[in-house]
Amino acid sequence: MLSKLPQDDKSTTLDDQLKAILSPDFLPSKQDWERTVSTLMMTAKEANKSFEFEKAVIILEALESICSSQGKQEFSVNCRIQLLQEKGHAFGSLGKYDEAISDFKKILTICQDNNELDLKSETYTQIGQLLAKQGDFERALGFLQRAIGAYRRSNDNTGLCKALRNLGVVYCELGDFDEAESAIAEAIDISAAASDRLLYADLTNNLGAIMNMKGKSSRALELYWESLEIYVENEEIRKAAYTKNNIGISLSELGNVTDAYSYFRGSYETSLKIKDAYLRLIAALNLADVYLKRGNFERAKKHSKWAEKYLTGEKLININLIEAKKLNGRICFAEEHYDDALNEFNSALEICSEIGSKFHEAEVLLERGKLLRVTEQHFDALSDLETSYYIFKKIKAEGKQLHTEKIIDSVEHLYLEIFNSMGKMVDRKDSYTKGHSDRVASLSLLLAKELGLKTSVVKTIVAAALLHDIGKVEISDSILKKPGRLTDEEFDEIKKHPEYGLEMLRGKEFPWDIKPLILHHHERVNGSGYPMKIKGEDIPLGARVICIADVFEALTSDRCYRDAFSVEKALGIMKSESGTTFDPVLLKSFVALVERGDVDYIINTRTRHDAMYKIWSQCMAADEPEQIQELDFVIS
Repeated sequence: MLSKLPQDDKSTTLDDQLKAILSPDFLPSKQDWERTVSTLMMTAKEANKSFEFEKAVIILEALESICSSQGKQEFSVNCRIQLLQEKGHAFGSLGKYDEAISDFKKILTICQDNNELDLKSETYTQIGQLLAKQGDFERALGFLQRAIGAYRRSNDNTGLCKALRNLGVVYCELGDFDEAESAIAEAIDISAAASDRLLYADLTNNLGAIMNMKGKSSRALELYWESLEIYVENEEIRKAAYTKNNIGISLSELGNVTDAYSYFRGSYETSLKIKDAYLRLIAALNLADVYLKRGNFERAKKHSKWAEKYLTGEKLININLIEAKKLNGRICFAEEHYDDALNEFNSALEICSEIGSKFHEAEVLLERGKLLRVTEQHFDALSDLETSYYIFKKIKAEGKQLHTEKIIDSVEHLYLEIFNSMGKMVDRKDSYTKGHSDRVASLSLLLAKELGLKTSVVKTIVAAALLHDIGKVEISDSILKKPGRLTDEEFDEIKKHPEYGLEMLRGKEFPWDIKPLILHHHERVNGSGYPMKIKGEDIPLGARVICIADVFEALTSDRCYRDAFSVEKALGIMKSESGTTFDPVLLKSFVALVERGDVDYIINTRTRHDAMYKIWSQCMAADEPEQIQELDFVIS
């Protein structure tokens, strides 16, 4: 009974044969039992190799049922391990990750009391890979590190390469591209030395994925082509299909949507033929992206909704679910269903937070930032875009970082146009004052960066410096341009310009909290300044920065009533007022800047009409500190 392969017996179907061995009447001899197990195990293995994973599961579960039924004979240990390996592989390919992990953990239980180091290493790798597909990256890292340690102890370089490869994939998903690249590079060196072409292709493919995520799509394509050639030579249908999907991603990133579609479509059709659930999933998501870029929203929705339904049906909360949610949001955005789009993006961000994927968080924030920009929620848009920018910067995704920076620039340009318009008002009133503000902004920028302030603070200071004297528009020319000494009444009028500036900005909102800085840039740390006579730490940090830049620029510039002071004399005057007019810690940093010659190009120079745009472009170049720090400058 069942001593032959099922296909050899034309009159008996596989279902009939399985029913027969599951029957209570099936009590084989030891020899018949071993033959039956061998035959069915071989059939299951062939099914897995032929991508008939459901068939493999049916056979293997039938064998397990025989083993567990009362009165039936037991498997040998080796046979049971083989059965669990094949079943785990089939379940994993079908996207049933919990079932697959359960089977592989049973293998660990079987070999826990012996020295099956090779088997343990391989099983750790398989479990780590499956956990990563579920989005459980922390546990995945744990299993993969155990696998790497075991492979190193057993000197199994092939296994070590596979474990390093999977480790690289996990680090990549977490956005730690340096660690990912390091793991893959080590594995590539090992595989090249061992002349293992297929393994080398696998690793080259993974390195391509890292390059693509970093925004280096052209380099990614080179690596994908190299690996695809090896897969085709070795008739690796499944791996070739995955690589073609990757090629499509790079082509799409480079704007070649037509060719990208062909590769995605080919991968999708292969996934249906070989019944590879994961390949179908990622190909469907990529097809949805291409259809969206082509403006075919209905087809895009068909694929993205199928992917989401599949993932939720399998209870998978992973990066692919993030991609599905993000795609749904982009489709809603394109159809101008803005509230629905926002809900989808918010849902995607919740999943990012749950599984800890920083790269995907940055991508979703970028998309939500674009949406908020269109709906004129500029403050929130800039917050999302800047957070996205700094995540990309931190994980060294240079291409993505530059793309995000361009979008941020376009949003900020709206506000710079307002600044420019106000600057022209000042210029028409007093051309000196406009140039003065540009120079104060440049000096403030240098000091803020010298202090290591995070970029949002730098931008706030620069924006306030550009407009710090806007209130002088309200002061009469007879006072503003008077060549001689001002009377007390005239000086009292001059001292009102911070308040006039605040009044001019009433009703205008900016992403940066510039109004307190404009109001208080003439306060003194000893409380003798104006208009509020506040002192010390009560004066906003940005106002203390602008105060130093403002006074230095005024002292080193030609005025209608005097020539410019030398840098040495200006610094001497300012040092004498350290702790009275100026914050001594900030002044010390500023003096160091000046003495290094870093401000020479600014002193008493004429500024161009577009100076503020050039100044602003330097703000984003500031490094974001690892931790957001509150600087506590003590007044001594």
